[in-house]
Amino acid sequence: MHTHRSRLDVTTGDSQALIRTAAFRLLLAHARPIEPDELATVTETRTDRVPALLAELDRAGRIRRDGTGRVVGAAGLSVIPDRHQIEIDGRRFWTWCAYDILGIFGALAANGHAVSPSPDGATVVVVFEGGRPQNHSAVLFRPDDDLLDGCENVYEEWCPNSNLFLSRRQATLWADVRSIPGWVMGLEEASELGTRDWVDVVQRQG
Repeated sequence: MHTHRSRLDVTTGDSQALIRTAAFRLLLAHARPIEPDELATVTETRTDRVPALLAELDRAGRIRRDGTGRVVGAAGLSVIPDRHQIEIDGRRFWTWCAYDILGIFGALAANGHAVSPSPDGATVVVVFEGGRPQNHSAVLFRPDDDLLDGCENVYEEWCPNSNLFLSRRQATLWADVRSIPGWVMGLEEASELGTRDWVDVVQRQG
């Protein structure tokens, strides 16, 4: 039996959670990199504290920054090309892992589609209506929650192993060969779980 723990959980303090959530909101609203000063203003955090908070989140793989220190990704959403491409209500973004796709669409109740490269070489396209996936044959492999505990960097260590596959058999074979513990989920189940994980991030938006 699995005890689910959100991949979004932050255990290092409310300030980091506040910054990460605000970064997600700003990225979604503006579809461009976010300056640290913008985050300081929105969160009412002292400007001199923000760089250290961002550095800690970046090291943990909870946000992504560009070479100038601007935030380009947070809570799985990216405004620069990354592993999986999504289109939300006609606007293009990317995500860090396939689970992000289900969670973000679900929490936003958004229309659009995702283009996700499967590790076995296939490309999985998922259409969303009202945040719900319309392709019921594809599946998600989600790594076991226990793997999160050992992650120093979620983006680098956990996210690459969360992927979409065209069939349950393909997903199971891929994970077995690599000895990656986890479980294969239908997209409806994954959508429900992901929506619960992301709803707080979305609801905190202005």
